[in-house]
Amino acid sequence: MVELDIAVIVDAEPSVLIRTAGAFAARRMIDRITDRCAVTPDKLVGNTGYGSAEMLGWLVEERGIAPHIPICARPKRTDGTFSREDFVYDPATDSYACPGSKELRTYRRNVSEPRRPNGGNDGFIRYRASKHDCDACPLKPQYCPGDPGRRVMRSAHEAARDIARDIRKTDA
Repeated sequence: MVELDIAVIVDAEPSVLIRTAGAFAARRMIDRITDRCAVTPDKLVGNTGYGSAEMLGWLVEERGIAPHIPICARPKRTDGTFSREDFVYDPATDSYACPGSKELRTYRRNVSEPRRPNGGNDGFIRYRASKHDCDACPLKPQYCPGDPGRRVMRSAHEAARDIARDIRKTDA
């Protein structure tokens, strides 16, 4: 780990060449620097090995560290169907809009008490389109050719990923 302003190595830890091992090593180094020197970094610069949703969530949500890191993302689909990036997320309604302008939500029924997001133990929240909307849509072969309706999964740490994406657009 290097202090960028003065180019001094402040900590080092060997790890195997596995993405998760490098991310855990970075976490341990940040914890050691904080404990030993009472210094908390304000940004972390790294390659895509540090760009997992879990790592970005830990950096931003738990430590308040700005991630100057490219995000690990799935490549765009090449089979003629829409990719996740073709769906637009609306934080105000906590829903996605498909390219056909239909809404994908976590739940379809209105209830008196708000429900928690339907995220599973895997750290993802599932958004689903209405089967009725998909059946009537002329774009269905591009959405979900083998399924009754389109599903989109969103990481529970997507806000941290958005921060990393925004930082990548700047000169910083």
